[in-house]
Amino acid sequence: MQCKLDLEITDSQFGLRSRPCSDEELQWGEGNCAQGLLLLPGVVMFDPLSDEEFGADVVVRLADKFLPGKNAQRCVQVPFEVVDPAELAVFSPSEELPVRLEVTPGDYTLVYEVCLGKEVYYVLTLIKGRIEQAVALKSDGWGMEKGVVLQPGMF
Repeated sequence: MQCKLDLEITDSQFGLRSRPCSDEELQWGEGNCAQGLLLLPGVVMFDPLSDEEFGADVVVRLADKFLPGKNAQRCVQVPFEVVDPAELAVFSPSEELPVRLEVTPGDYTLVYEVCLGKEVYYVLTLIKGRIEQAVALKSDGWGMEKGVVLQPGMF
């Protein structure tokens, strides 16, 4: 089960949320910028690896297990809590789109992939069950090293 959304990505960030959040919560620290994500309860923001404003496909899917995409350039997994399925949305500073998947409240593992086909696109895979730490699953050309533990919160 998946949905494909065309999101306008601005300010070098976009994310997935399962609860309302304020702009004040979404402040990136130097550490967040260095690791390429901001992880909060029920909210995660990602660096899309481009400084431009652009439209991109964001695929959000529910799966029983993760199978990496052959076009993935960056891949990380993070713990993610679905607080309210009705609030599930992908968003950027300029746009918010509802995600219509049959998810239930609870703990998930979220895998984020930056993929390169004819254009850049993003895949967010939700898998029921919680992991304890966010971790890079692949080394990439933007400084991410496989196995590096990623920190939650603003720092």
